Parts: sequence; C-alpha cells; structure tokens
Amino acid sequence: MDCIVHTTIGTYPIATTVNRYNRWRFRPEDRIIRCRRRDQRNPLLHGTPTDKQDAAVVDMEFVYSATADTLRRRLGRAGFHRGSLEKEFEEYQRKVCYESETTHLHFTGDTAAAHSQAFCLSALDDWLDALAQVVKTGVTPGRRKMQGFRPTGNLLVDIITGSERPAFDELEPRHGIVGFPCATFCNMAVALLEVTAGNEACELDVTSFVLHRGDITFDDMLGRRDEV
Repeated sequence: MDCIVHTTIGTYPIATTVNRYNRWRFRPEDRIIRCRRRDQRNPLLHGTPTDKQDAAVVDMEFVYSATADTLRRRLGRAGFHRGSLEKEFEEYQRKVCYESETTHLHFTGDTAAAHSQAFCLSALDDWLDALAQVVKTGVTPGRRKMQGFRPTGNLLVDIITGSERPAFDELEPRHGIVGFPCATFCNMAVALLEVTAGNEACELDVTSFVLHRGDITFDDMLGRRDEV
C-alpha cells in the first residue's frame, strides 16, 4: 500500500507526499504518539467520518509537532523569514509577468485576463491577505478540484488554490500550494506562518510509515530501543 505523509502549518496542508518524506525542520524532540477519534482529525487531510461508527474509531498517530512560533524561529535561523519571502516573491512575479510568452501568462479560460492582471498588480500583502482567507475558510486545491474549480469570489484565492502554474522550470513549486507565487518550500512555510497564530501546531504526520513501512524513528518511544 502507498504511504502518505502530510505536512501542515497550523491546520493547513503545505505538502502531501507519497512513499517518501523529509523531516525538514522538525526534530526528534518534536515527536509525539497520540490516540484520537476519527472525528477529531484534521478534516482538510482526512475528510469527515462517514457515519457515527466510523467517527468513534480510535487511531494511533505518529507525528512530529511544533508550534508555529518554534518553526518560525528555526526557519529564521536558517535564513528564511519575511525578507527572504519578499525577495523570492518579487523575483517570481517579475519573471512571470515580464518573461511569459503570452499576454495572459499561464492562465487559461474565461478568467485568464482577470487572473493575469491580478497576478501582476497585486503586492505581497495582497497575496498574504488572500492566503489568510484560504486558511480561514479551509479552501484547498484538492477541494476546489473536486468542485470543478468554481470561482470563490476572490481572484487571488482562486489563483492560490488553482492548478495553473508558470511554465518555467526554476519556478516549479516544491510544495503543494502551486498557485502561490513562491517556489521554495521554506518560503512557502514562511508565508503560511505569516497568517498562522504562534501557538498553533505545525505537524509532520508519518503514521503510515511507522505502521506499514517499518520506520524505526519512534522505536525508542515505543520501548523498542534506547535512542533515535
């Protein structure tokens, strides 16, 4: 079976990988083992239980968990902060708006003109305001895809949670929010942390690897060996 790993900033998924994962900025001391009912899980990752019986099922989870403030400090020490995000955003936006081969950039369909104009005329704060709305309402690219990418009423929200991306290899996103004008994982995390409360948990859920792939990184906590 495929092993799926989710990384979240607050409750919002920044990346989902299949059959591989990178611990990223999480550390061994962030590890927790918990048991919780399925109706207590993050619905952006797992959906909602199918019925009361499913909701009452208790699952064991193996997770790296750190607060947003802790993750922000770790990223800052590694050189990723609001300044690095602004620099990458400006370079990304400049390249797309001035080097794309078509007037409507990488956008297609009836909204292409409106989306391309919004993309080039919006400042980083405008994008972060839209990202905050995305997080608050729980709109994800996956959910919008299931609904046929119907407009949300906010052009930048539509772009952020859409599937269209620039055709430049160097701008290929290393995260799952492909519409946001930022390619690197760490600066995308900085953007999400800008709109996430400092005490919210950021997590890397490796449950499937521990249960199905023989991952031993939690063995010491399970009493199987002395240290990580």
